[in-house]
Amino acid sequence: MPLKRSRIGAFAALIGCTFASTAHAASEHEMAVGGAALYQVCAQKRPEKELSLEQYISLHPHMSTQLANDIREFSSQPKHKAELEDTVLRMRTEATQDLLEVVCDSYYRDAKNRE
Repeated sequence: MPLKRSRIGAFAALIGCTFASTAHAASEHEMAVGGAALYQVCAQKRPEKELSLEQYISLHPHMSTQLANDIREFSSQPKHKAELEDTVLRMRTEATQDLLEVVCDSYYRDAKNRE
């Protein structure tokens, strides 16, 4: 349980770092874009490992249904491609790479343990 709670905190911290230039807390829109971007960043960091979008979402049991649906939309709709690519780029340059490594590794480890 502590790892799952720390993942939720890390998820929020990464999104917060990515959108730190704004003067407000991350909006639902930013959380959705950030969640979709984090999924893509992890896939880029570990292309040899498989983690479906549904597995990624299921690893966040406290994520709202609306946020999960928004992440699905941002991950799949071409109209969001430019914003998603920009967020991935910002996350890779602004977020600490060590934190990304820990978070991404925990996703793959927990997904494998669920098999």
